[in-house]
Amino acid sequence: MPGVSIQTGVRVGPNAATSVETSQIFIVGKTERGPINTAKLVTSLEEYKAIYGGYVSYSFTQPVVESFFEEGGTRAFICRVCGASPTTGTLALTGAAAAASFSVTANGPGAWSSGIKVQVINPGTGGGDFIVKIFDNDVLKFSTGNCTTVLQAVGRINSSPVASKIVVAAATGTALPSNLAATALSAGDDNEEVVGNADYVSNLTNFLESYGTGVVMCAETENSTVQTGLANHANAFNRIAFISSSVADTAANAQSDGYALAAANVSTEHVAYFFPWVFVPTSVPGVNRAIPPVGYAAAKRAVAHAQVGAHKPGAGLISIAQFVNGVTVDVDKATGDALDEAYVNAIRVINNTIRIYGARSASSDAVNFRYITAQDVVNQVVVEANRSLEDLLFSVIDGRNTVFAAVEAKLFAILEPLRSNGALFEAFDSNGKRIDFGYTVKCDSSLNPTNQLADGLIKARVGLRVSSVGDKIEVEIIKSNLTKSVV
Repeated sequence: MPGVSIQTGVRVGPNAATSVETSQIFIVGKTERGPINTAKLVTSLEEYKAIYGGYVSYSFTQPVVESFFEEGGTRAFICRVCGASPTTGTLALTGAAAAASFSVTANGPGAWSSGIKVQVINPGTGGGDFIVKIFDNDVLKFSTGNCTTVLQAVGRINSSPVASKIVVAAATGTALPSNLAATALSAGDDNEEVVGNADYVSNLTNFLESYGTGVVMCAETENSTVQTGLANHANAFNRIAFISSSVADTAANAQSDGYALAAANVSTEHVAYFFPWVFVPTSVPGVNRAIPPVGYAAAKRAVAHAQVGAHKPGAGLISIAQFVNGVTVDVDKATGDALDEAYVNAIRVINNTIRIYGARSASSDAVNFRYITAQDVVNQVVVEANRSLEDLLFSVIDGRNTVFAAVEAKLFAILEPLRSNGALFEAFDSNGKRIDFGYTVKCDSSLNPTNQLADGLIKARVGLRVSSVGDKIEVEIIKSNLTKSVV
């Protein structure tokens, strides 16, 4: 019947932009498909699937990334890890008399390449032109349109934002390809079964310093070697490492791990530990899957950073789950308190909602780094200062302190917005008179003697006091009887 038909639905995914740099994640792990030895930025679950594929039973990377996007995250760098000797599927195209034409190779190792098919069609009546079509699991993904040369077809495939996520084309000759029915690439092998803990750690180097700050994680293992690697990477690149217990761990196990991690004192001010695992829905109605909680925790951190800033923890009311629908272990108040003392952030059911109930770092230095937000704010200042001061390199050092003033101005421009946003704790005396702004900036002759300047070195000093987090509220309630006054 003629008319307009409108259907409505409900989507659980992100409900606010969280594209600030500090909110992004870096995740290393196994995936169904995709390139290796590099990190790719994806900004949606759909983009992740286009490059790295869907869920595979031997990996938690996909469902953790899914939980990140569904709970409000928007920026994820993915680094795929394969075994020592992976192979990549390919298909060689030839022309008349089997002359070499060009090859189409899967964009990454693995058996998934056998689901990619290539078809060549000659649409002309007199020859001299052709069309190449690429299918993924029998779904047409890309068509080159009419091409007259091999290089033209190769260029169109490799420059396509769709085709290039799936395959890479390379000219092997100049012969125009012969007609070809849809033909599958050979099957590769990603050797995922032999991936070791050292492979995850070594692949962290693909998350370049230029990508900025954020959260680094590995959803595939809770091995101490990997956790130490994550902590060291976070320390070296001004990031935060999110780790978790294993699915079988009890709260007592998590407490022991938390104490051991803090005692190890390996960059632990950069680490946040979460317990327990969480449940998320699958494509089968009514069936849930238990996954590490790091994607959910990172998403709520991302929302907090976008709405408030790096000093706002992704815990409490802001962390109410939208996609996560359960926890593997119910944590009561007493257990939550014990976990907090052991530097572990509990995930609890509060007022019939799932929430992150902690903002601790794994550091035993409670005076300086009790809360993970302290390192988050410091990381933001370091990264922004590095970038901002780059503009002043090779400035002339004159006798009027011009460059000193420029350095101070750059640093003030970073710190003042943080102060006004509440990230830095301003000090006042008992009369309400300001003592300081929560930060100081100094770049003058006392830090820069002439002999030092002669070597081209300019020094500055920044002091800052990061605002704390209120994670305890105490109320005293006193009952009075009818004959007594109310206190």
